[in-house]
Amino acid sequence: MNQKFIFLFILLISLSATNAIPFEKRATHFQDCIDENGNFRNAELINVSMSIYPLVSNQNVIFDVSGTLKNDIKDNGLVIAQLVDADGNNICRFSINATATKTGQNFDIKTPQHTLPDIPDKYNLTVFIMNPSNPPNDNEDAIGCAKTSVGF
Repeated sequence: MNQKFIFLFILLISLSATNAIPFEKRATHFQDCIDENGNFRNAELINVSMSIYPLVSNQNVIFDVSGTLKNDIKDNGLVIAQLVDADGNNICRFSINATATKTGQNFDIKTPQHTLPDIPDKYNLTVFIMNPSNPPNDNEDAIGCAKTSVGF
């Protein structure tokens, strides 16, 4: 009888531990960047994945940006990742040179590792692919974009 209770106890502990382990990695759900004013209307939705999610203060992150666009990524193209807080204040902004890619071709750009600053519980993350013009016009220069909100 004692052995049955020990077996049952071990079985319950095993089941509890198994249920506590997440089987599915939480994914970040990005959406397009067009707002109610029509800003970024030329920017197509791009795929973005991050080496860590959610983003953690003082940790390293790598962004992987991919997709297919209806516009060329020019030689001076940039990938920009920008974090802003709930009030719209800039937390940080990373940019790297994008790989020039012709219209309709798949692209896959990995950023170098970046160390994140202190991040609040609520923030917005936007990742752009820009073809900078002179003078700059963010609404027209953005050819690819994805955004997500965390903590809202």
